[in-house]
Amino acid sequence: MKAPTKRLARLAILTALGAALLFLGSVLPAGRLALVAVSSLPVCVALMMYGLKWSLAVFAMTALLGALLFPGAAAIMFTAFFGYYPIAKSLFERVHSPALGWICKFALYSFAFVIYWLLAKALFTFTGGELSWYVLYPLGAAVFFLYDRAYTSIIRFYLVKIARYFE
Repeated sequence: MKAPTKRLARLAILTALGAALLFLGSVLPAGRLALVAVSSLPVCVALMMYGLKWSLAVFAMTALLGALLFPGAAAIMFTAFFGYYPIAKSLFERVHSPALGWICKFALYSFAFVIYWLLAKALFTFTGGELSWYVLYPLGAAVFFLYDRAYTSIIRFYLVKIARYFE
């Protein structure tokens, strides 16, 4: 198979995998957040295999499929933060200062949190129940930190153990 055809086939498989994980996130409410977070892994793999342009394509197509086929919270969370986070993480980690990279990551998290909070309140009459934003924000920040560390471990595992099989 020619290289462009192989690349297109792999990117289509990655997009389908991301969409399938989004589908699971939309029908399994108990694991929604985890499944949406995992659905960004195909974007990360596309980034490592083919670069920024193709990972953006996988993100865009997965987000579009999610919005068209199973709209709801999972598709919104993917589009609003999780889907493009591997790309942003890659760009932020290229900054020479690790502290500045973390500041950028938490600024992105803060921006996404505010947008998602405002959308949830406006579109879904979200009240947050007993928890308010000043409780959810620091809890979310702690989970985000753990998510970023876990993502780094998954990337390292992919590069060391799996990537050689796809060359």
